[in-house]
Amino acid sequence: GPAPRVVRPAGRALSYDHISDGVTPMRLAFLSAALVAIGLTACSKKPQPAVTPTPEPPARTEPAPPPPPPAPAGPSCDMVIASMVSELGTMINFDTDRFEIRSDAAGILDRKAEVLRSHPAVRLRITGHADERYTDEYNLVLGTRRAEAAKDYLVRRGVDASRMETASLGETQPLDRAGTEEAWAKNRRDEFTVLSGRETLASHIAGCR
Repeated sequence: GPAPRVVRPAGRALSYDHISDGVTPMRLAFLSAALVAIGLTACSKKPQPAVTPTPEPPARTEPAPPPPPPAPAGPSCDMVIASMVSELGTMINFDTDRFEIRSDAAGILDRKAEVLRSHPAVRLRITGHADERYTDEYNLVLGTRRAEAAKDYLVRRGVDASRMETASLGETQPLDRAGTEEAWAKNRRDEFTVLSGRETLASHIAGCR
């Protein structure tokens, strides 16, 4: 068949000059400068390498001072009670065939009276003894008088008589059976026994009440 016809619009013929005549040299320079600026901006925005901060050295701390040494422990309640019982249990001695309180015995009884006044719940038994000379009956009576003499002394020092009882064993329980003057001197005595209130003997110590 017949070849297709190319229809061209009326007017000026198409040419390269017609396509490029809208871009002037000034516009080309502007575009070039813009492209350079964009390239520089892109380069300036490249990520910087991360900088690891140098750790600060730990703060120097002074060592804590050593704790003070513990305070010396005071006597325990049991130790105090044992000491008081020992004080109250101290024996006193007498001259031959006598029941008067000697000067050395008076000091011992004074200390007992002080403890008893401070601890009113404590009760005592006072037991009198004799050496083996004289008869059994005589020595029983002598032992009773010796026990009563100690009780009377304590009453005069402010201890209530109802807190004390007396007894006598005469010559039946000697401390020393040697039969010498020294042994007899030991056997002429009063013994003191705590009957009740022992647990209150440390009540004056904080924490033992």
